[in-house]
Amino acid sequence: MTQATEGTARYRIRHEGQTSPWMTADQLKQATLLGQVPPEAMVQPAGRSEWIQAGTIKGLEFPASPEPVEPPEPLDHHPRFKTLRDLLANFLHCPVSINLRQTDHFDEAELLLCCEDHFEVNLPRLKIRAFVPYARIKAIASIELEEGGSQYRDTHKVRIEVDPCQAFTASGD
Repeated sequence: MTQATEGTARYRIRHEGQTSPWMTADQLKQATLLGQVPPEAMVQPAGRSEWIQAGTIKGLEFPASPEPVEPPEPLDHHPRFKTLRDLLANFLHCPVSINLRQTDHFDEAELLLCCEDHFEVNLPRLKIRAFVPYARIKAIASIELEEGGSQYRDTHKVRIEVDPCQAFTASGD
């Protein structure tokens, strides 16, 4: 912003404990149009001690505030998972099925750990502990079981489809 010249009306803004440098009327109008000055901010004209709420000043225009978006109604018992890690973490120490060795063959495993960039499963029948990057996941299916339970993890089983890897076929199986 350029400095105001002598004889030009000047203003400054105070909002959330911050006070702006002096600005011209045009700069003030531009700042309000860009949303940099909210209607509840206080404006002080140069040479005056009082502060005026920006929304009450004639000639200032403020961008329309976005319409509030109603969140969708939650399903009866289905939790919301923000990330794959959150979903998998819900099934820690539970049986899962995963296709580590072949595209079309799923082995039973236990989900042991969910880290920042990978998850760990134990395949006891194959004597394999696998460290799988989340980037290898193609899909996760949460399959509802017939028997009931009080928690989501008791009423669902997880099937994890990943890009199979040669490292897991070297075991001789």
